[in-house]
Amino acid sequence: MKRIAAFILLVTCAWAVCPAQNALQNAGTYYVYDNSALPEMTPAPEGYTPFYISTFARHGARYCTSEYDNVYTWFSQASKKNLLTPAGKDFFSRYKKFYSKAKFCKGNLTNLGKAQHKAIAQRMYQRFPAVFEGPTHVEAVSTESARVIMSMWSCLSSLQALDKDIDVCADASAQYGSWLQPSITSNPYLNKNAFQISKEAQEAVHAYFEQNVPWQQIAARFFTSKDILGEVFKVQPQKFIDALYAVVCGTYCLDQEQGCFDDVFTAEESKGIWKALSADYFLTMARYEGSGNNRADYAAFTLGQMIEMADKDMASGSTQLRLRFGHDSGIAPLMAILDADGCGRTAKTFDESLEIFPSYKVPMGATVQLVFFKNQENDVLVKVLVNEREVSLPLEAVSGPYYRWADFKAWYLPIVRAAKHDIIYGEDLVTLKNTDWGWQPVPGSKVEIGNATVKVFDSYQTISLARFPLKAHGISVVESDGPEAMITSEFGKKSKALAAINGSYFNMKTLEPVTYVKDEGKVLCVLTTDGEYRNNAMLRIQDKKGRKIDIAPTDSLRASSDAKGWREAIVSGPLLLNEGSVVCYEDDGSRNYAGFYARRHPRTLMGYTADGWMYFMVVDGRFPQGIGMSISELQVLCESLGLYEAINLDGGGSSTLWNRETGVVNHPYDNQQFDHEGERTVPNVIIVK
Repeated sequence: MKRIAAFILLVTCAWAVCPAQNALQNAGTYYVYDNSALPEMTPAPEGYTPFYISTFARHGARYCTSEYDNVYTWFSQASKKNLLTPAGKDFFSRYKKFYSKAKFCKGNLTNLGKAQHKAIAQRMYQRFPAVFEGPTHVEAVSTESARVIMSMWSCLSSLQALDKDIDVCADASAQYGSWLQPSITSNPYLNKNAFQISKEAQEAVHAYFEQNVPWQQIAARFFTSKDILGEVFKVQPQKFIDALYAVVCGTYCLDQEQGCFDDVFTAEESKGIWKALSADYFLTMARYEGSGNNRADYAAFTLGQMIEMADKDMASGSTQLRLRFGHDSGIAPLMAILDADGCGRTAKTFDESLEIFPSYKVPMGATVQLVFFKNQENDVLVKVLVNEREVSLPLEAVSGPYYRWADFKAWYLPIVRAAKHDIIYGEDLVTLKNTDWGWQPVPGSKVEIGNATVKVFDSYQTISLARFPLKAHGISVVESDGPEAMITSEFGKKSKALAAINGSYFNMKTLEPVTYVKDEGKVLCVLTTDGEYRNNAMLRIQDKKGRKIDIAPTDSLRASSDAKGWREAIVSGPLLLNEGSVVCYEDDGSRNYAGFYARRHPRTLMGYTADGWMYFMVVDGRFPQGIGMSISELQVLCESLGLYEAINLDGGGSSTLWNRETGVVNHPYDNQQFDHEGERTVPNVIIVK
């Protein structure tokens, strides 16, 4: 009875500190959220009915893990050395009895955790009955963790108990790791430094801990030596407090003995510890300025999979529920990338982080639910619930928390694609940025030639480049097709150019261009008859000196109008960078995507930086010394050079970079020999003058 009274006092004091947060929420990620009084949901717009649900859930309430052993070891050491105060002896006496049972259950789901997921399933069934009308198919997956599997089982068994027409297909496997548990070491996209926190951020969170947690006062309550943490336990104060606090808060996840250690911390201490640990959690899971941590970006794989499967399930009509079960390391970044109720904002201070994304927003049994509605015209809306409560998203709503699915995808897919690109190619980008290109000047000019063989993208790549400032040199399209076509080096020599690269696509039989070409005001090829799948960009030159240039999106229908007012222009593609951003191309399952975008080939490309440096680039391909690049890998090369706009040109055996001093720089493939002799005859080139 005394212990209950003490807990009531703790709750009362904590409310006085922060009226918007109750004492149980001070448990942070150990909080078992109160679902007894969920707010009423906003009615769907007239004519819209729920028909599909997609979720991600954290496992339910569980026992602690290594914290149990750590606390027992520390207090046992202190007891043997006679370093416990009376309060320390009292706690250790009680803890030994508790530990004797809890040590066998480390990490296990408790009955309370099972009940959480059963109740979530029941409320989902009650709130959205239309989804469950008639035969209902459920697809469910979980990580390999026993507590996660049991959470999934609890949910599914509850659903099947409610409705005999529910059919379930469930699996637990590490194969889903890239989107179900992105931080797992088996994730093929996990970079070794992905979650590394900057030294400055680590120092800042340590200072925040010292500011908010009177750990010396807490240690003195239990131990006779103030230096025991460092000298005897060999542990940092934060780790000690973290483990002890987890044991105390974790009792509310258990089926019995809830609150049995509430007297360990005062209400004020509890509040301070929560602030420090929540700040550290934010630093790990969300967006803190200058942290260097990109864990939230890994949720792009989760959100991308949810979007992809929602489209497939809705198109087929074969699945009504798609459920995912994982850990807080999966769901917290998902909340952040969704920016649900603003939790994806970047914090500049730790006090600000507590407002943006407090750790109790990721409680035991946390859920993100995407509920889909449609009308008779098959217009699809979606609303997002976090912990079964409606949230707002950073895009325009149709009404209340309801968003048009097309708008949802238009907002989030570019975020998903950009984050995936950064993650998959992050280490390769660093390698290319640090590459020594061995720049050598072309005598009598500001043009420099560089090349290197680099191991990136799990392959060897031989790359040749020319660069120059546009204030010193210009460029020009030179066309000589049909019988007059020639190899790139001959174009360069006849034009008295400083350097040259091959141009756009052409008919190899007639040696005539198949894309729009305009040379010195004269249109030489009006229509782009080559595939639309790649010819979506135009290089255009405005002045005679060739220094006022632009690379912009286009298509076959508007190429003529886009070239109007420009002296020279040539259509090619695909567009690689547009205004400093990677242009994303989704795998549409076509042969064109597989054969051109995804497959590695020799490539020719060009682009310029925001401060006026032009780059010509050729990537060798189909040789052991130079495999060639896919389109997405080319974009990483462009990023590494700091380009603002970039366009892909004709590649394969046509790819050639020449300069007047040393001749052909790369290894053209047309003779299938790794030498400088295998040039292909082409109808146009781009020269430096």
